Amino acid sequence: MRTSTAWGLIAAMTAVSLVALGVVMTYRFTTPLVDPAPPTPDYGVQALVAGVTMAAVVVGGLGAGVYATKREVARGRVVGWTAAAMLAGTVLGAVLAFVLSAR
Repeated sequence: MRTSTAWGLIAAMTAVSLVALGVVMTYRFTTPLVDPAPPTPDYGVQALVAGVTMAAVVVGGLGAGVYATKREVARGRVVGWTAAAMLAGTVLGAVLAFVLSAR
């Protein structure tokens, strides 16, 4: 795998994660899902957790890109593990953002 291909794939994964976390950051519940309605979630905490996760995704993407640039043999493996880590981090960040904001 060429260096430019690795950087392109990592950049695409980072962009998808950032978009998903941006949606989580700005999501607001319009109608309560249950009756009686629970207290309003703390949207500031939700945005904070999503923002911290977004920063971690950017740092991870840059780190993985630099690492993939230096490793010619295992670039495909680096890109694959980066994709798995970003997916897991994005899902975990989204779940934590919603759970912690509901407390």
